[in-house]
Amino acid sequence: MKKTLAALLLSAPLLGHSAGFAGVDLVFANLEPENTNRDADLTALQFKFGSWLNSEGTFGFEFRAALGMDDDKIGGTEVEIDRYYGGYLRGQFPNNFQVRPYGILGVSRVETTESPGGSENYTDVSLGLGAEMSLSNNLFVSLEYLRMIDRSGDEMSNLGIGIGGRF
Repeated sequence: MKKTLAALLLSAPLLGHSAGFAGVDLVFANLEPENTNRDADLTALQFKFGSWLNSEGTFGFEFRAALGMDDDKIGGTEVEIDRYYGGYLRGQFPNNFQVRPYGILGVSRVETTESPGGSENYTDVSLGLGAEMSLSNNLFVSLEYLRMIDRSGDEMSNLGIGIGGRF
């Protein structure tokens, strides 16, 4: 699975007929580990890079990586995001719309530190919705909701706001 995901990530720019995109987002994450009804509100800085797989720029592939920026407490346990990353398929409206809604589906891996307690890693299928608003031909702002983890009682949801460029 990891080798397949890596091969897809590396080959996506080569397959693209249209140009790509890159962006940076401030992400507000909500993490609720299993065996608790409490949650942690965390922040991360996310970087995303992608390429379109068709000439209309409506279907693409992207890679994301993020670093945690703060921590929160669940009861007496301090929780923080160390990093997360993933690969996603993305479908959206063409570039000729000022505001472009999109959907995203992929696989995410989240690595956290809990003290006391050590580290915890989560991997799951992720699903999200978002919208980009064009500021110019090559510059856009984005708002997105992504359900990163939802398995075995563990849940993590992200709300991201960012800026990006098309090239």
